Amino acid sequence: MYSVKVLAVLSVIAFASASIDEGSHSHHHDVHTTHSEVEKHVPVPVYEKVGVPIPHPVPVAVPNYVKVAIPQPYPVHVTVQQPIQVPIYKVVPQIIEKAVPVPVEKPYPVEIHKPYPVEVIKKIEIPVPKPYPVPFTVYKHVLQKEKADHKGWH
Repeated sequence: MYSVKVLAVLSVIAFASASIDEGSHSHHHDVHTTHSEVEKHVPVPVYEKVGVPIPHPVPVAVPNYVKVAIPQPYPVHVTVQQPIQVPIYKVVPQIIEKAVPVPVEKPYPVEIHKPYPVEVIKKIEIPVPKPYPVPFTVYKHVLQKEKADHKGWH
């Protein structure tokens, strides 16, 4: 039933587009110099609207049960003391003496250069220049004024 309706709608659309194309070919034979496109609205008769089913993902609530076993009391053939005694362990810290680092002298082989006799052939005197006075400018107009009372910062 749906396929017949869809086929009917498609044939109407194909017929309408074919009739539009035939009219446009005859229109273009008259114009030789310029080309212009004219938008023309053609009414297409709709005889029957056919709903095409489009599948969409639909969220479905999925029950998510997490079964947790709850322990239940049951009778035991062993007698259990009601005030249950819990052993108490006391942690006694052990005093551990830490070793104190002590410097230890270890023999390390080092080659020692012994002095050997040096013979002076000629003694050359090197003249050392004496210091001389260098002139420098003293700016007397730049002075720091000391204030007597320090009430303000400025």
